[in-house]
Order: sequence, then C-alpha cells, then structure tokens
Amino acid sequence: MSDLLKRFADYIQTLPNSNVRVSLADASNEEGRAMLADAVAKQGGHDLEGRGIGPVKVGAPEYGRFAFFMDGMQRPRGPVYIADQPVPIMYGYVAAVIRQRGIDRRMRTLPGYFDQNESLYVSQRLMERLGIGFEGLDCVWADVDAQALSEHPLALIEAARDKISTVRGSLESDLVAKWMASGLSANGWLLVDGSLDSETGRCESGSVLGVTKSHSTQYFPWDEQRVILDLNVGERSGAFIPIIGGRRRPVYSWYLRMRPHDGQDVYFGLVRVEAPKCERTLQMADKLSRWLMAETNPISLPDSRWDKMIYPIRDCELYLKSTAPSHLSLDAMLMRLAGSPRRRASV
Repeated sequence: MSDLLKRFADYIQTLPNSNVRVSLADASNEEGRAMLADAVAKQGGHDLEGRGIGPVKVGAPEYGRFAFFMDGMQRPRGPVYIADQPVPIMYGYVAAVIRQRGIDRRMRTLPGYFDQNESLYVSQRLMERLGIGFEGLDCVWADVDAQALSEHPLALIEAARDKISTVRGSLESDLVAKWMASGLSANGWLLVDGSLDSETGRCESGSVLGVTKSHSTQYFPWDEQRVILDLNVGERSGAFIPIIGGRRRPVYSWYLRMRPHDGQDVYFGLVRVEAPKCERTLQMADKLSRWLMAETNPISLPDSRWDKMIYPIRDCELYLKSTAPSHLSLDAMLMRLAGSPRRRASV
C-alpha cells in the first residue's frame, strides 16, 4: 500500500477546489520505452584488442564466480491533474535489490541491499506559478529544459518518466557502490542487469559486470553492425568503448551471442556486456563470456525475454515485483483521488 498516495489524498481534501482527473498509465510500459533517436549509429572504439570487431570464439561455457546479482524496477502511474490545471503529476515507485546465490544454488536477498522509494513527480516551475504547494509530501521536480516545451503536458509527462528512470538509476548505483565498498567481491562477482554507472566503470578493482538486453542504441555503422548481428552462439565481438553524444563512457564493452538464432530475429540471444575500464577485465573478456554462457541454464521461462535473461536476474525481478505495490492497488488509490470514477476519472 502506498502511504504517499494516502497523504496525497488527504492533501487534496484541503484544497478549495479538489476536483481531480486521473489517467491511468499503461502497465505494460513500466520498464521504460525504447528511444528511437538512439538508433542513430555512434562510433565505437572497437579496436581495443587490435583485431577489429570480431568475431571471437570464447570457448566452452564454464561456471565462474558470479555469486551476486542486481536488478531494479520502476512503476510509474498517472498522470493526475488537480483543479482543472493542465499540470501532470506522476506517481513513481522505484526499487533495487542485490540477491546472493549460495553454495546450495538458492537465491537470497543480501541483508541491507534492498531499497525502494515512492515520490510524486511534477514541474516545480508551473506549480509555483499556480501557487500550488505540496507541503509534507515527497516530491521530485521534473521540468523539461526547453522553455518552449515547459508548459506542454505531454512534455512534462515525458520529463517525469525520465526523472523516474534517473531516480531508479541512482538507487541501483548506490547499491553497487555499497557492495563494492563492503569487500564482498572476495566472495564472488556481481552481475548487474543493465549498464554500469560511471563510478563503477572507473573502478579498476571492481569485480562487476553489466549485461544489457536492449539494443536500441547502435554503436557502429552498418558494415560492422552486420558482423555483430552475424555472431554465432559462443562468439563475441571485439571489445570497444561505447560513445554516446560524443562522450566516451568509462567502460569496456562487447557483444555476446548466448543462444543460437537460426530462424530467429537477428537480436535473438544477443546481449551487450559492460565491464570496468581496466586491463584486468579486458584480459578476462573470453573468460567472463564463458561464465555468462554457463548462466543460460536454467532457462528463464515463461519470461518473453528468456533468450537474453539469465535466471538469477529473473529471480531478482520476481522478488522486486513481489515487494512492490501492485498495479491494481495503485490504480485503485489513484481512482479514489478522483472521487467517483464515473464522474471525474478518465482511464
């Protein structure tokens, strides 16, 4: 149950005009949207190993030292409009967890490594202009940069969603930093679902690996991209430095085909790996890839992303969903903000 939404409802009752309109977000879209703008080819520093983009055979799968696994989630809902003002207010729940796989192969939450947050996301500039304050409520200010777009409700909703993703990223980064400072790396490596943050990427002693399932960003022109898409199972690309917006990210990265893709989509079973930018992880690229290949069993069914998702990450995701407020409960509370659903709420 959301204590924040309860307090928000109490606050609304204090307003002279408490008319509220609610639009329920698409539940299937909670993990973020693919950004088509990122599909423009970026130049990657692909010749780090002196042999081009690949392919490189990594060898037979072998169980390695992956013992810790981290994933995060976000659950945006709304928007909510108060007193007929076109200022969207988004609710956002975010959480992150690190789970440990024991010697008995069972997954357990690492004590002290689960965190969650719920906040309202709204434009501070417009709320101040309208004289609406949220005293006593947890708010994150989400304003778009361009003044020309700052008053467009759809632009503000997108800014709120981006801010929710940023807060989720901060939660995940804090857990990884805590893990790295704890000395737990002596007991095994940490496998992160997604990209590594800048601080982790710069840590030369960090036993951390990131695995990205999404391929919305294309780092190479077509001729080299074709080599990557033609990788066979058990092959990786050459290592490169990802470049986004002209800036080099402080990580080494490579693509790895984890499952056969004959008769499948070209991205089937293809993941992108990120490792700290140090000579150690570059030298371990084949070994780390073999460790990942061993993680393809058991299969993460019935998840639709089973070809790219390893089972321990799916376990983290299921744990997060079990602790999060459900879509049904959040929607019910949002609808209560609007009073009678038939008169004031829109879905």
